[in-house]
Amino acid sequence: MPAQVQERVRLCARFLLVQTQGSLALQLTDDALAAASATTASEAARRYAGALFDLAKEKGELAAIAGDLKTIESLAADSEDLARLLESPAFAREDKVKALVAVATQAGLSKTATGFIGTMAQNGRASDLIGAAAHFDKLYADERGVKRAIARTAKDMSADQRARLEQVLAKAIGSDVELETEVDPALVGGIQLRIGSTLIDASIAAKLDRMNTAMKGA
Repeated sequence: MPAQVQERVRLCARFLLVQTQGSLALQLTDDALAAASATTASEAARRYAGALFDLAKEKGELAAIAGDLKTIESLAADSEDLARLLESPAFAREDKVKALVAVATQAGLSKTATGFIGTMAQNGRASDLIGAAAHFDKLYADERGVKRAIARTAKDMSADQRARLEQVLAKAIGSDVELETEVDPALVGGIQLRIGSTLIDASIAAKLDRMNTAMKGA
């Protein structure tokens, strides 16, 4: 997304957040926000994602909606104001609907995605939006026969390293692989791979931990 659009979205979220906070005397802490998340959030996220997936498939908009939801995930990751707006239970539903629809409009999201976001907010499920986006992404990958993998390394992987790893994984798994990469300096070296719920830890940090454990037991 162009930097100018990102800035307009950030300012829009900030402006609306300040407006809705005007009458609030309650100051929420990070712990309070975390505690406010319902235990059934993931279930609700899956239900909403499934409904959206069926609708998008029927309308031939799977790729477009997947892109829209990726945009929302990215915006929430980059904006503390937007993330708090999604998570905080202190804002009225009407305020959340107005704010999130405005953000979606500023970001140029499709009518279907904007309506979906507004519906989740109206139903008191704004805090499940990112979870729904993640589950939609999984459904979309499954639909295309693509496996998702996350590679965590101590330093950024080069484009060539990434491409070679995708090829190796695709051959091992027997299907196309879409690879996401993360950087974690604490790994020291090596790599951690997560494919679905399977974690393959070949990092130097993990090897050192195993050595230390073995030495303590000797």
